[in-house]
Amino acid sequence: MTANIEPFQKTIDRLKSEGKYRVFNDILRERGEYPNAIWYGPYNIKNIVNWCSNDYLGMGQNKVVLDAMHTALDQTGAGAGGTRNIAGTTHYHVALESQLAKLHKKETALLYTSAYVANEWTLVALKQIIPDIVFLSDSENHASLIQGIRHSGADKVIWTHNDMSELEDRLREVAKDGGTPCIVFESVRITNRIFWCRWV
Repeated sequence: MTANIEPFQKTIDRLKSEGKYRVFNDILRERGEYPNAIWYGPYNIKNIVNWCSNDYLGMGQNKVVLDAMHTALDQTGAGAGGTRNIAGTTHYHVALESQLAKLHKKETALLYTSAYVANEWTLVALKQIIPDIVFLSDSENHASLIQGIRHSGADKVIWTHNDMSELEDRLREVAKDGGTPCIVFESVRITNRIFWCRWV
């Protein structure tokens, strides 16, 4: 029996026509040459400057960081062998969380596997803790925040990026309806009337 691939092909064609089809760039970073990299294209290989890396400070090239990673690899091997609740929490993570908490003058800190996961699951957890929470989401939020709000099952209100007047109107509406508003944004001009979370 031959599988019907037409629905998949239509989806791919639609994504391409809408400019949403993703192609991952095949690159190789050069140690000690940050932010330079080698790009392996479909027809040739080029030396490039990778300005879109999240390694803003080049710490992935820092000798102290690399030496610490080698020490950890030599001592414990690669990988934890499972999630924290199954395989245990590596002492390196415990030590890093302790240092982060001290740095930010907090009681504790919690590491996530990525910023995407941190954004997503923090919002999911907030809904579990505050059942009547209503997320007020910036119209230009990152996919991780959008997914977190969606997966939380909480009510949401979208406000126009950087429109403080509209945001204040939405805050009043949510408070009037008895919900607990939580403003979710990444980059917005802050005024003294904006709070990330506000409980009424």
